[in-house]
Order: sequence, then C-alpha cells, then structure tokens
Amino acid sequence: MTLIVGLTAVLLASGSANSQQKADSLRQLLEKTADPVMRASVLKQLTRLSFESGDYVATIQYLNQEVNTHLTNRDSVSWSNAQYSLGMVYSVVRNFEEAARHGLLAKEFFEKNRMYPQVANSCINLGYIYNELKRPDKSIEFYQRSLIILEEQNSQQGMEASYLNLGVLGDKTGAIDKTRKNYEESQDVTRKINSASLIAVYTNLGILYLNKGDMIQAEAFLDKAFIMARETGNSEYVATAQISLGSVYFKTGRKPEAYRAIEGGITLARKLGLRKLTMEAYAELSRVSMSLNQPVLAYNFLEVYSRLKDSLYNEQLASQINNVQTRFEVGRKELDSERLLRENLEQSLRLERDQNSRIALISALVVIIVLLGIFFKRYYFKARSANDLQETNQLIEDQKSELEQLILTKDRFLSIIAHDLKNPFTSLLGFADLAYTEFDEITDQEKRSYLGIIRQSSQHIYSLLDNLLTWSRAQSGRIDFNPEPVNLLEIVDFSIDLVRTAAENKQLSLYTDFTKDVVVKADKNMLSTVLRNLLSNAIKFTPNGGSVTVSCSTVNGKANLSVSDTGVGLDQDELSRLFKIDGNLKNPGTNNETGTGLGLILCQEFMNIHKSKITAQSTPGKGSVFSFSLDMV
Repeated sequence: MTLIVGLTAVLLASGSANSQQKADSLRQLLEKTADPVMRASVLKQLTRLSFESGDYVATIQYLNQEVNTHLTNRDSVSWSNAQYSLGMVYSVVRNFEEAARHGLLAKEFFEKNRMYPQVANSCINLGYIYNELKRPDKSIEFYQRSLIILEEQNSQQGMEASYLNLGVLGDKTGAIDKTRKNYEESQDVTRKINSASLIAVYTNLGILYLNKGDMIQAEAFLDKAFIMARETGNSEYVATAQISLGSVYFKTGRKPEAYRAIEGGITLARKLGLRKLTMEAYAELSRVSMSLNQPVLAYNFLEVYSRLKDSLYNEQLASQINNVQTRFEVGRKELDSERLLRENLEQSLRLERDQNSRIALISALVVIIVLLGIFFKRYYFKARSANDLQETNQLIEDQKSELEQLILTKDRFLSIIAHDLKNPFTSLLGFADLAYTEFDEITDQEKRSYLGIIRQSSQHIYSLLDNLLTWSRAQSGRIDFNPEPVNLLEIVDFSIDLVRTAAENKQLSLYTDFTKDVVVKADKNMLSTVLRNLLSNAIKFTPNGGSVTVSCSTVNGKANLSVSDTGVGLDQDELSRLFKIDGNLKNPGTNNETGTGLGLILCQEFMNIHKSKITAQSTPGKGSVFSFSLDMV
C-alpha cells in the first residue's frame, strides 16, 4: 500500500464569477499604484484568481512579487504566508524540490514566532512533499511534529470548554450562556479543521509505517484515523483508512478480516469517485484472494486493477507533460523579463546618448580641457554599460540553450518510457494471459517456460525503471556521494561473483589481472554499480566460449582499471554514440540478451561525480576495452 493522502487545504479564498474581467482590472490597478500596501493587496487578489483559473505559471509569478513586496513593507507574517503558498503551488505542479525549499522557509518563521497552527499545517505539507521525494523517514518526522501540535490543540480546546462550563470564562453579570454560545460558535470551525488535520496525519503515518513494515504502529495510527473519520463523517478518510487496515491485516496473517476490510473500503471509494485509491485497493484485494486460494476471483480483481491503472497512467502522463510545460513557461517568462530588462537598458543608453549630444553642444563654449574631461568620463561609463549589456545578452542566450536542452531531454525520456516499456509489458501480459487461459492444456515444461519469460520481462522492466530513477537523481544532484577508502580487488571480486552465473551460461572465462592490492578513494555503491554494468555488457556482447578480463595498473597515484572482452566489438559510429541518451544504441547481445539502454549512461554519470571519465576502445570482431581512473589512497 503506497498511497499517501494529502490534507485538503484552502490555499486562497474563493473568487467571483467574472474572474477574467476582475483580473484585467486588478492588473491595470497594479501598474498604476506605487503604494506598497495597496500593491500587496492587489497581488494577493491576482494570486487567488490565477490559482482558481489553473494558471499556475501566473500564480507563481504573483506570489514571488508578493514575497518581494512584503519584504519592502517589512510584513514578515505575510511574507511567510506567501512562502507557504509557493510551497503549495509548487507541489501542485510536482516541482517538489522548490516546494520543499519554500515550505521550510515558512515553517522556520512560524516556529520562531510560535505560530503553532501554521507550524502544524506546514509540517503536514512537508510530510507529503518529502514522501514524494522518496524520503519516508523525513516525512514521518514532519508528520510526528504536526501530530504533537494538533493533539495539544485538541487538549487545550477541551480544557477551555471545561472552564466555560464551570463559569470561569463568564462575565460578572452572569452572561455565561451568551459567552458559551459565542465561544462554541467561534471554535466550531477550528475544531473541524483540527479534526481533519489529525485524521490526515493519523492516516499518513499509518501508511508510512505500513510501508516500513512496522505493523504495530501502522495499525495503531490507522485505527485512530478510521474511528475519528467515521465519527466526523469524513468518508474519504474512512475509505482510505479501511483499505490500509486491510493491508495491515493481510500482512499480519488475518486474511478473511483483510478481505472484508478492503472490500468495504472499495465500495465507499468507488462511491466517492476515488479512482487511485480504488485501483490500489483492487491490487491488494487480488493478492488477498490469491492467498485465500481464489485464483479466478484474484484474476478478476487484477483485470479491474489493470483497466484503472491504464486509465490513470494516461492521465498522469498528460499531467506530467503539462507540468514540464508549466516549468518551461516559468523559465520562458523569466527570459522575457530579462529581455525586457535589456530593452530598457538599451533605451536608457539611447536617452543618455541624446543627453550627451546636448551637453557636447553646450560644452563647446567651455574650456577645451573641461570638454575633453567630460567626454572621457562619458565614454568610460558608456563602454562599461555596453560590456554589462553584452554579458546580460550572453546570460540570456545560455539560459535559453539550457531550457531547450531540458525540453529535448524530457522528450527523450518520454520516448524511452513509451518504447522500452512496451515490449517487456507485451511479453509479460501475453504469456501471463496464455498461461492462464490454457493452464490445463499446456505441459509443465511449457508452464515453466512461460514463467521464465514472465520473470525475464519483469526483471527487464524493473531494471529500466531503476536505471531511469537513478539517472534522474544523478542529473538533479539528489544522489548521495560518500567517498571512502575502497580495496579495488575486493570490489572487483564481488562484482564478478554477481555476474558469474550469466558468464557460465555462455561458457565464458572471467579473469583478473592485478599485480597487488590497490586502495582507491571512491563511493563503494557507485563503483560496484559501474563494474557490474561494464561486466554485464562485456558478457552480453561476447560469444559463447570467449573471455572477459578485469585488469588494473597504477601510475602517478592513479589506479587505471579496464574491463576488456573478446566480443563482437563496435564500429566508430557506434563508439561515438555511447554514453548519449539520444544515441539510440541498444543492440541485442550475442544470445539476443536485452538491455535498458541506460546502463553506460548511468556509469558515466557516476564517474563524472568521481571527477573521472569512462573511455572506450573497440575493433569490430575483436572485442572492446572500457577504462577509467581513480585516485589512490
């Protein structure tokens, strides 16, 4: 069970029906007014209207202007609220790095000023953000912090209600009933918001502990969420908690109880139109049914899951493309701002040049030395302004090229996902369907063969997704790099052991050529990944009966490591397309082995982090040699 639900929060107040006309009027007012307080008010309204209309690019722009205006006004509370809203909007467009940055800024201010309700809301949003960033421990930390605050607030409200019933909060004229009524009305909204927040935190903590395998904590939090959601009539969280509890029951061996809980949750989720929750529930119900020896029922649930998954996948793909387009639009508008700045600078230079002409005519009556002095001074400043303008132009061009490269890389990613996932999924689904529909007619040997193909396709899909995720993290700088002294021979022996079975299947000989133990400074996990990929490629492209050799030499404090093979080799065109995501170099192996197309690219990224580089030498029909260097300790 992996679905983490977010707390439904109102980012901005509701707007009027005639939003476009009102937005135009507000933009005109913003251009005319110079009063900082008025500008802040107008920007807040424009932010709300653009968010309601789904124009997240404009929303982010207006919020950034709000931040700067509040700084000018020294309104720190409004500044922190704008940072909080920026975190929310960046979450909507799934730019979670920026969402975390702005959310942490807001939380830090709220913490310092003891604004605990705002701290709780910030922690809930940060819990969701860090779960999306694949950092569950950090997510749990934020949810636990919000839980402490929310439970303290509930206790405080209960205490105040008790004082009121005792007359402590009544006035001396005896108007206790009136005071009680006013208090209850004013606290009703706060109590509902706190209840919704607590339910969300209990649910998300339960799911996070479920994913971590801590079933005791998971069940405790999910029970609280289920009971509280049912008492307050929050049907969405009733369904989520009930399905998640079903997963806990299943993992702790209570299978019939799990089936009933998930089935009840699905009924409610479908009624509410919660498609993603319904999809995951059907997958879980299929696993429970299979464990209860109900394969036909499990297959039917799996079919429903597949249909829902296909529908949601198409929607998510469209959403991801739209998010990339949104981020591109933000960058494009920033470039437009730079271009406007350049035009303003050029206009200023023209005005200055005109002014200089008038000064020159007047200065003709002045002593020649003064004229020359003024001329020299003006020339100096114009030259410096021209240099600054040239640097600004170059910066704009560099940013434009970077954005264009980002779009090309995005398109290539979508192409890889669409193309590379299609074939293994076709094999997986096709042979699974064949094995199921003709189970009684095919032999045991054919069943084993089908299962082998299904297993191989699944491994290929997993390898592709794992490489894509790792490459993406390396590109964004979010991958951990922990260099330490590493015995190179030990890592080589370990990597050879991992690929030995594949080599034996092709009757290949594996050799090492080390004159002595060599200790290098490297990240152990990255180095192991690089060696495993290079060895796997060498085995893949070496015919039966050949050999693969790992050798090492040391020169001037450097360890030079090479992986060579007696395989089919590469021509010059193929060599030039190695290590490029748009190179389309994915040849099958000598025994028609398949690959993800990202292994060598990932290896090169890891070596770049080590300030090294993989080089390749190859001759068609004679084999290949892949080499890199590392600093010795």
